Amino acid sequence: MGTLVLELWAMEQTLTAQINELQARLNLNSRNSSKPPSSDGLNKPQPKSLRKAGQRPVGGQKGHKGHTLCQVAEPNVVVTHAPPEHCDVCHGSLGQASVVEARQVHDLPDLRHQVTEHRVLQAICNCGKTHRGAFPADVTAAVQYGPRAKAAAVHLNQYQMLPLKRTGEVMGDLFDMPMSEATILSANAEAAQVLAPTVTAIAQELVNQPIVHADETGLRVNKSLHWLHALVTEKLTWLGRHEKRGMTAFVEH
Repeated sequence: MGTLVLELWAMEQTLTAQINELQARLNLNSRNSSKPPSSDGLNKPQPKSLRKAGQRPVGGQKGHKGHTLCQVAEPNVVVTHAPPEHCDVCHGSLGQASVVEARQVHDLPDLRHQVTEHRVLQAICNCGKTHRGAFPADVTAAVQYGPRAKAAAVHLNQYQMLPLKRTGEVMGDLFDMPMSEATILSANAEAAQVLAPTVTAIAQELVNQPIVHADETGLRVNKSLHWLHALVTEKLTWLGRHEKRGMTAFVEH
């Protein structure tokens, strides 16, 4: 009987140790082990702020310009809400009403795109010569996108960093003007050509500065590692892509 008790006790000790080990493994995450954050799954640990309590107050900091919505002096549209014409007690006429309170709603107008048709007219002189008007220099096709539409697509794709497909979808969702990826790429190329003199002027001005801040970060171009270089002053920013990093890239740019 004593031997059986000892064997059961030893088995209980072994099982307890195994349970403790398994429990410890279950509690491992990217914060207390070498496991990557992607292995945390849905049980990600709560982020811990490095800010000490009372170090900075919450909300906008001192000196920060706020963006509180305020009423404007001249609204675009005014909608009046008049009282009834007669009193509901004595049924007398209420006469002229006056504004007692105003509330403003800031919203977007209808954003559907606008189509402008250009028509060329012609006239024939008594002498027989035909005279006709001319299209503007930037109206070159039977149907085309205008400069504001292309600028919006470039802004969404290049500045807001939306992928090509999603940029085209947003143009459709907001303006009822969906765009193909090829159209957006063409607009990007056109914008780059138009902005080339400005980029060159910024680069030349930075070269003449006594001190500039430089940095670089890796990015993928056609599945290959390239580098995005930045030169910055208080008022100027220049960005350029290059296959190399370091001073060699800046010189070759």
